[in-house]
Amino acid sequence: MDVQSIRKQVPATRKMVYLNTGWDGPSPKSVVQAVKDRVEYESFNGPTSPPVYQSGREIQQNARKAAASLLNVSSDEILLTQCTTDGLNLVLNGLDWKEGDEVITFGLEHSSVLIPAYLLPRRHGVRLKVLDLNPTDTHEEIISRVAEAISPRTRLLFFSHIQYTCGLRMPAEGLRKLTKDAGVQMLIDGAQTAGHIALDLREMDCDYYSIPGQKWLLGPDGTGALFIRQDLIPSVSPTRVSGRAVASYDEHGGFQPSTDTMDKFLLTTSSAPLAAGFVEAVAFHHQMGSHAVEARTRSLAGLLKQALSEVPGVEILSPTDDARSCGLTSFRIEGIASTDAVNQLWNEYGIVVRPVSELSCIRAATHAFNNEEDIQKLVSAVTQLTP
Repeated sequence: MDVQSIRKQVPATRKMVYLNTGWDGPSPKSVVQAVKDRVEYESFNGPTSPPVYQSGREIQQNARKAAASLLNVSSDEILLTQCTTDGLNLVLNGLDWKEGDEVITFGLEHSSVLIPAYLLPRRHGVRLKVLDLNPTDTHEEIISRVAEAISPRTRLLFFSHIQYTCGLRMPAEGLRKLTKDAGVQMLIDGAQTAGHIALDLREMDCDYYSIPGQKWLLGPDGTGALFIRQDLIPSVSPTRVSGRAVASYDEHGGFQPSTDTMDKFLLTTSSAPLAAGFVEAVAFHHQMGSHAVEARTRSLAGLLKQALSEVPGVEILSPTDDARSCGLTSFRIEGIASTDAVNQLWNEYGIVVRPVSELSCIRAATHAFNNEEDIQKLVSAVTQLTP
């Protein structure tokens, strides 16, 4: 991997040490240019003139194909969304719940998992089981905990593939085998995976998977994609509807619902400029290579964890073994609040990281565009902040 070449294409690397792609990634020049070019084309040539309209539809289809290529699924199983949370809500609220159905999730989850899950009992009479989860848990412990929680009424396991708080990589494959054997479906929040680790949803035999475009993929805000396995599309009903939700209708109230196509979830207006940026973001990722990116992010995180572990007063919270690790590193600095540390790292050293309130810690995200010098600068700055 030519890291220097990659850095030249990401302008933010010239101005700061950016270690926060787990929240929002800095786009490469090709993504920014694609968005700008499309906005200009629409504005100068009329957004509904036939050439502009047709090319916009082609861009949307290309974006679906791009997402499908990233996940190794069919574009017919892909819906373009506004963000990860958008896709999660479409599935959770579109399933035909029966009172007493059970959903299992984990207490360490992001609010975009927990809050939609918390509302299920109120809206649908669903029973929610929230299991304990700690950064130190092994894959075997997690799988065993879920196995104990599954009952004949359990219908869905809902969790993040990578825990945003600490970078714990969940045993998705093992949990899928467990749930499939038990007849339980699985909805996965992929907010921290797309553009970060290599994904193959076909091999995983996944049911539902939602991803963002703006994080590790380095695409524009307001982009993402939802995967629903082909045979499950009819079982998810659209909760927000437009004319695309029906195959046909008349002026007297008669209509025929669409059931087996992802188009039934589409509303009326979408952004071709953002979709164009998403296409370029996926292309940029493919140029680097999914497996190469995963290896690079994990390698840099390993260097960071090792270096920080040698700084007195610093506690590493993220897993260190390969199976549970990724490009996220969470840590605490003794004697300083995480929000204060994050502010100081930016104001005094030009380093962008984030606080994580759930664990009262600081989180750094190492992407392929980061280099060893970025790691050294962060470690040096943290050393200066320690008592």
